Amino acid sequence: MKKLIYIDIGTHFGQEFSSLFGEDMKFYFFCIKRLIGFYFFRRGEKFTIKELFSIYQKRKLAKKNKEKFLFYFIEANSKIIGYSKIYKQAHTVFNCAITDNENKDFTRLYIANQNQLSQGSSIYESKKNVTNNEYLLTLGISAENFFQKLKKHCDEIGCEYDIILRLNCEGVEDSIIYSAHSFFKEKLVLILGSLKDVKFCKSEKEYDKLNEFIKDNNLKFVFFSPSAKSWLKAHTAIIDCIN
Repeated sequence: MKKLIYIDIGTHFGQEFSSLFGEDMKFYFFCIKRLIGFYFFRRGEKFTIKELFSIYQKRKLAKKNKEKFLFYFIEANSKIIGYSKIYKQAHTVFNCAITDNENKDFTRLYIANQNQLSQGSSIYESKKNVTNNEYLLTLGISAENFFQKLKKHCDEIGCEYDIILRLNCEGVEDSIIYSAHSFFKEKLVLILGSLKDVKFCKSEKEYDKLNEFIKDNNLKFVFFSPSAKSWLKAHTAIIDCIN
């Protein structure tokens, strides 16, 4: 059986993962809350019954084919891993930060919004919502080294596979995409997430360079975030990868 290796870097409680593979009761509660919030109180994003039913259908199909997936989670913040049960659903969890160019025995994860469980923490102290005097230590592994070793591991699985990347790692997305493509080539069938932190943590030039790279190499990128408005398109892209 061909496997889809779903690599989630910067999991942040696995919210995107949960939107597709999470508990059904939580999803039903979310749907009811969304519909009541918008149609009765005019709060939040507009959703139609049709949109929610389509998301439900994608979830059902994904769960039916869950055995075709291998889930690898990479999260730099050990406190988040210890706090959330979602990590028990992963086949492998790496507690480390993927860095740009070099391996580091330890690197600083700067805490966002003075909250150690914040979703915006970053290895870049230039990020606007972090302070350089509040941080956690985490293992740092360069993107090149990580994907070189991951490629070797995947090749030893003993079956055909494709790679799906889900990214929200506060500015390292460019190095991750360059390295993943370098080692996996055409096996990198889908990139999900957000790329905007490359612009904010590095520069608009690096952000434009990344988008050109994605375009020039015919890589498929789909925006995917905790916002439910992104779910249907992202879920559809994931389902389309199932053979």
